[in-house]
Amino acid sequence: MGRPGGGRTRRALLRMLLILVACAAAGAAGRIFGGDWVWGGFAAVLMLTTVIVLRGAWQPAGRGTVNAQAATRDAYMTHNRSFTLNAGGLSAVVGAALIMAVNGLLVAHVSTDVPGGRYYRPTSPEPGADRRSTPPTAVTPVFLRDLPREQIRGTSGVSVEAGARITGRQCSRSIYQPVSAIGLARIITLTPTTRYQRFMALAGMPDDEDLKASVEFVLLGDDQRVIGRRTVSPGKPAEFDQDISAYATLYLRATLLTSKNGTEYGGDYRAVWGDAQLLPANGQPSVCPTSAGN
Repeated sequence: MGRPGGGRTRRALLRMLLILVACAAAGAAGRIFGGDWVWGGFAAVLMLTTVIVLRGAWQPAGRGTVNAQAATRDAYMTHNRSFTLNAGGLSAVVGAALIMAVNGLLVAHVSTDVPGGRYYRPTSPEPGADRRSTPPTAVTPVFLRDLPREQIRGTSGVSVEAGARITGRQCSRSIYQPVSAIGLARIITLTPTTRYQRFMALAGMPDDEDLKASVEFVLLGDDQRVIGRRTVSPGKPAEFDQDISAYATLYLRATLLTSKNGTEYGGDYRAVWGDAQLLPANGQPSVCPTSAGN
């Protein structure tokens, strides 16, 4: 009498052992390939869920009876009705719900705790790292002064030797054009070999120039199409931040409008494209920082 029960117990223990081994193996694989124990836990739980669903699919159906009082002419007449109950159906429902929950947790983990996830935010930067530093996906700008000579040409020369101070901001990576005659445009032609997303610069005149002077700065694209236009004077610069993704060639045009002598006579002035730069997608601009204490 005791042997059948003992045999069932041993078979149940063996099944549990096999399930534990399978879950442990899945967890170890998740730890190895996923990189942390969170992935290992996901893998083990999903393996257990698979076992539950499979058990529900193989569970034999059970039968039962229910007594129902029929509302017929004879109110005291009863009928026996039989029904079929799939005992494995509940296991399948539980397993499916568990799969959905684990999938949700998996997506949440990947989105928030894995680098590259949509909502990932690093919480422990490397020692000495600035929390406000450029994101890993950012790309540094290309300053016009660093372009090869064959990619930047000017009608009256282009000076990249020195920077300029514009309203107290040190523009040390600038280019400038000498402008002297009223109404005579000076043009720089840019033919970079790479397409960029944006053009940025602080257009202005050095702080030591005469306050009566003014210069018109114009950024143009292919076929001399105007992209942006600004008029500046000493102490009153203007910023350029233009989308240039559709253009292969760019033109920087500077024209002296007025001088200390009015609109009839020119002078010796500099039209500065302060820290002029080309930015690719995800580029982080760096335009004329303000010097500490100025």
